[in-house]
Amino acid sequence: MAFLLLLHEKMRLKRQVNKLTLKQLRYGSRLDRMTKNIERVQKMYSKRESFIQKQAQMMQSQATVWFQNMLGVGAQNQMFNPSCYQYGSAGITTAAAQIMSQWQGGNEYKGKDKEGKDYSGKISEERAQQLWQAQMSGTLQPEIVDNKQTGRYLINGSDVVLPEEYAALQNAIQQANGQVQQRQVMAQNMSNQYQTNISIWLEAQQAQLAAEQDEALAPLEAEQTDMELEKDSIETQLEYAKQRLQNIEQACSEEAKNAAPKFGLG
Repeated sequence: MAFLLLLHEKMRLKRQVNKLTLKQLRYGSRLDRMTKNIERVQKMYSKRESFIQKQAQMMQSQATVWFQNMLGVGAQNQMFNPSCYQYGSAGITTAAAQIMSQWQGGNEYKGKDKEGKDYSGKISEERAQQLWQAQMSGTLQPEIVDNKQTGRYLINGSDVVLPEEYAALQNAIQQANGQVQQRQVMAQNMSNQYQTNISIWLEAQQAQLAAEQDEALAPLEAEQTDMELEKDSIETQLEYAKQRLQNIEQACSEEAKNAAPKFGLG
C-alpha cells in the first residue's frame, strides 16, 4: 500500500515537473521577446535623439553661414578674389561693397584748377555713387597725356574727377574696409547668440524625448518585472518539485527492494 502511494506521488510530481518546465520555457521566450521590444523602443528613441542633435548642429552651421552672408563676410556671392590684387569687384569684399553702396558723399572740398583759379564744392550722394560705380566697373582711370599721368582721374575717359573727389572716394573705401572687421564680429556675436538659443531648444527637445521614452517604456518594463518575478517563482517551484521527485524516487526504490521476496535469505 505504501509503495502504491509513493508511486502515485511520483507520477504526480513528474507531471508537475513537466508542467513547470514547460512554463519555464514559455516565460523564458516571453522574456526574450519583451527584452527585444524594450531594446527596440530604446534604439528608436536613441535614433531620434541623435537626429535632433544633428539637426541642432546643422541649424547652427546654417545660421552661422546665413549671418555671414547677410553681412557680406560669407562665401556666398563673395566679390573678393584672393588671386586679384586690385580694387574693383574682384578686389574688395562684399561687406565693404555693401557699405560703399550706402556712401552718401557730403565731403566738402576746395582747390585750384590748372589756371590757378579757386574752386569749391560738395560731393553729392549721386556723385558719390557715380564715383563708386566707376571704381567698381574699372571706368575710373588716371588721365594720361603724352604717355604720362597728369595726376587727375577720368570716368569713361571724359568726366574729370577732381583730386579731392578721388581722395574722398579712396578714404571712403578705406573706412569701409575697416568696418568689415566690425561686421565679422557682429556675425560671430549673432552666431553665438543663436548657439545659446539652439542649446536651450536642444535641451528642451531632449527632455521631452526622455519623457516620451519613459512613458513608452514604463508598461513594458512593468510587464517585464512581472514576468521575471513569475519566472523566478516557477524556477523555485520547479527546483522544489525536482527535489521532492528525487526523494520520492529514492523512497520508491527502497520500498521496492523491501517488498521483493527474499526466498529464505536472511
